[in-house]
Amino acid sequence: MSPSNNVLTGKDIRKAARAAVAALKEHGLDACLFGSAACAIYGTENREPNDVDIIVITEMDPEDIKELILVWDDRFYLVPSANPRNTYSVLWFTVSSRKTCKVDILIPGLLSIPNIPVSKISYIEPFQDIPVVPFLVLLLLKLRGWTDHRVDHRQHMRDKVEVDEEDIEELLELAVQEYGANLDRERWLPKWFVEEMQERVQEYVEEWPDSENNWRNLGF
Repeated sequence: MSPSNNVLTGKDIRKAARAAVAALKEHGLDACLFGSAACAIYGTENREPNDVDIIVITEMDPEDIKELILVWDDRFYLVPSANPRNTYSVLWFTVSSRKTCKVDILIPGLLSIPNIPVSKISYIEPFQDIPVVPFLVLLLLKLRGWTDHRVDHRQHMRDKVEVDEEDIEELLELAVQEYGANLDRERWLPKWFVEEMQERVQEYVEEWPDSENNWRNLGF
């Protein structure tokens, strides 16, 4: 079955996320969502996510993790990367006979992802059965995506900048108004992560000066 182009609903995304998390749990692996799926669970409304991004708290190779998921749940399958230079395969979940959802597996150390203590993983009503990355980490990883997309040589990646900015704007408002997020409350974050993100915050503020007060309220 080839990956589908059908539009996925939030319910579809959560179905794929729950299946992946359950399979990982059966192998003793803790995990949490980040990216657009986590944004939606935290309450962003600017768009529906179109895939699932999962951080697995382990040092295992992501390709080995994908194989573990396949063993446990036959609704998952692998498709070779569209780029023949890539050595990895893409994990897909069969939502229904006409819908599939891409599931990206990452581990700490990739894309500036810090090692997240299991005790810091969040569960947000009404989806308490789906673990999500801590809010401030979610926002800062989204910021990392924005800075990367701005300078990417590929047009389709640069096209993501506007969507990134919409995500960040809504996350900033939620951070201040809904969740009271603050850097001082996240003392567990590695120094390298905080310093890297401070530079990215500065870059964002230079582009969007009106966001400065919100970043200041978050402790930046």
